[in-house]
Amino acid sequence: MGNGNSKGLSINAKTIILILLFLNVGFTIKMVKRYQTTKDAGYVREQTFKEQMEKRVQKAYGSTKELNKIVEDATRQKVEAEKIAEVLKRQDAKTKHLNKELGLAKEQLEVEKIQLQESERHKRQLLNSLKEGVYQSEPGVEGKFTWVNQAGAEMFGYSTPDEMIGTKVRDIYVDQGDRKRLVEKLENDGFWRNFASFCKKKDGKRFYTERTSTMVKDEKGKPIRIEGIIRDITERKKLDEELQKNISELKKDLEAARKEIDTLKKH
Repeated sequence: MGNGNSKGLSINAKTIILILLFLNVGFTIKMVKRYQTTKDAGYVREQTFKEQMEKRVQKAYGSTKELNKIVEDATRQKVEAEKIAEVLKRQDAKTKHLNKELGLAKEQLEVEKIQLQESERHKRQLLNSLKEGVYQSEPGVEGKFTWVNQAGAEMFGYSTPDEMIGTKVRDIYVDQGDRKRLVEKLENDGFWRNFASFCKKKDGKRFYTERTSTMVKDEKGKPIRIEGIIRDITERKKLDEELQKNISELKKDLEAARKEIDTLKKH
């Protein structure tokens, strides 16, 4: 017994080790049982949850298969929606680009409109500064004045062009058949230079006019307006009449002188 320490552990030491091992094994077994119990409980909960979900699915959708079909349809619709969204996104970018281009074009049109208006204003000012009447009218025999410059308005006894615009063109003629002859000539030839006519003012006073008129037509050949220049030739007409009178009297004097000469020759 005295050499027990050299040959191995004493009985007391072995007993202690066995006790410790027994305790550890017992603890291990206990832990294993607890784990298994927990695992079993978790499995039960998982199965219960699965069964409950399946019951809910069956109640809501009829079957799991039907749910899967719905999920597949939803997934496919989502993919299609994403594709459509991408297309719309690209179209939106194109639309923004087009809107930008349209905006620039609109700005350019506004600039050109202002320039055109300014050009038209200068042209009107120039036409209004002329001493001759300038006019535009509707193309038919019953046509009305649509525009006239200041000189033209004053020529016919109006204070402003606005007072004359809208009046019938044929009403300025003493012989209203002159309007018909002018329109027919313009419809056939498109132009009449130095057309003379006897006209009347707003107050009825008569005077002689001479005009050069043009028929403006569209691309299909349809008359759209008559425009031209009109002059008051009353003074010139008087001079012409006086000249013709003087020429006539001179011819008479020459004829009388010739007769007198012939008489003298006979004697």
